[in-house]
Amino acid sequence: MKNIRNKLIVGGLFGLVVVVALLLYTDFKSIGTHLQDFPLLLIVPILGLTLFNYILRWIKWHYYLHIIGVEDISAIDSAAIWVSGFVLALSPGKIAELLKAAVLRMMTGTPIARSAPVIIAERVTDGLAMLILGAIGLGGILVTSAQHNEIMSQYLPSYFTILGILLVGIIILQIRPLFLWLLRSVEQIPLVGRISHNLSNLYESSYELFRPKALFISVTLGVISWAGECLGFYFILQGLGLAPTWLLFWQATFMLAAATIIGAVSGLPGGLGAAEFTIAGMVQSLVLGYQDAGLAGTATILVRVSTLWFAVVLGIGTAIVFRHKLFPENTYQILDNIEDEPRAAEALDD
Repeated sequence: MKNIRNKLIVGGLFGLVVVVALLLYTDFKSIGTHLQDFPLLLIVPILGLTLFNYILRWIKWHYYLHIIGVEDISAIDSAAIWVSGFVLALSPGKIAELLKAAVLRMMTGTPIARSAPVIIAERVTDGLAMLILGAIGLGGILVTSAQHNEIMSQYLPSYFTILGILLVGIIILQIRPLFLWLLRSVEQIPLVGRISHNLSNLYESSYELFRPKALFISVTLGVISWAGECLGFYFILQGLGLAPTWLLFWQATFMLAAATIIGAVSGLPGGLGAAEFTIAGMVQSLVLGYQDAGLAGTATILVRVSTLWFAVVLGIGTAIVFRHKLFPENTYQILDNIEDEPRAAEALDD
């Protein structure tokens, strides 16, 4: 538990460093001016759209729990686990999000090896949703403004590479005879054979979560939910004085989708650094023509505060309110075991 807490502290400090670096990269005085001129009333719909995103993504989480057979959990407890997990996004590679599986184990008795794939499925389907939104934004930009063709073509290789990796992984996972044969083979290995039951649970959950019907529903929910945050980013750019055009909407959609994907692929805590500088750079190159770095920095700060840091605050608040239910007396003993994966799954499920 101490190691996980230390990782979250490091993630928070890293976030502070990123903010300072962003201020130095852009224009500190100009950012202050833009923030003063930003319409405060816009904060309400922007945060409302972020909450819209969270509600739909929680529905996806609860739907996944149903798929893996977790029925004895209330909607409130399910939401408490999911929302409190927001703060875990500050861990490198979001590895601490496995704690959600540990808390679910304490609440319902669901083996960690069975519920851990839900967290992976969330990340993968969010990634696919953002790739779809990125493609929509890209197409909108190309149709609306031909002058962006050369700039946008630079992003295509990375786009198709990430899309291809996700799709190939999902397709291979659905080749059931191959995976069952592999599992039978590894059972013969002395050390691996000890956790073969956990590996079977892990695969069975993953197989069910990525079935075509579940994949379609979850990705559809992801596209709709993340579109809310893209619209919120559009409102931020509009509030900073940019003309409310369709081109700006497509640009906002593409930029937020691309930055979210890059932040996730980077493995950095909360995508810190990778996402911020991607947004700032793209606002300058796609929207401003490298003019007014202060506006680009302000847009970046506002969108990250209204998404990542808003989520962290919600997560901390939820963890405090539901602390007795989420973290009973034996929490520390159980959570200490999960830090040494893969032995954790075996220890917790025995």
